[in-house]
Amino acid sequence: MADESQVFPDMNFEDLNDIDQFEGMPSEQKWTYMIDFEKRRLLLDEDGRPKKTETYEEYLIQICTMILNTERFQYVIYDGEIGVEKSEWPAWEDLEIKRDIEEALEVHSEIVKAEVLAMERAENKMHISVRLTGLSGMVETEVEVLGTG
Repeated sequence: MADESQVFPDMNFEDLNDIDQFEGMPSEQKWTYMIDFEKRRLLLDEDGRPKKTETYEEYLIQICTMILNTERFQYVIYDGEIGVEKSEWPAWEDLEIKRDIEEALEVHSEIVKAEVLAMERAENKMHISVRLTGLSGMVETEVEVLGTG
């Protein structure tokens, strides 16, 4: 446990120069932090540290959920290829939404193919069933996209 009198944790930035290695890392070894998108916060492990994905399938699901819950063009840190135009979905036909979702997911370098299997509108949410084919595996998942109406 960290010293409670210490405001900021000790950080080790030695690995910062190794960021380029992530691009060359085998797909099945890639990970990301797990996010609770409904509460808009990182999931924490039993030690209070941000939880990482443990499998390639979890990695794909987190990437998918992040992309589908990110409004395209809203955040300066992302270019125009990241996210979906979910604020426009209420006026769109289901076919247009499906195309927006699949195109947004397939932009990610790890996702080879995305296929929307089902969609259901519910108030300001969209329940989406999607099949993701990644470079090292395939997964089907259900994603709830908030703020769609």
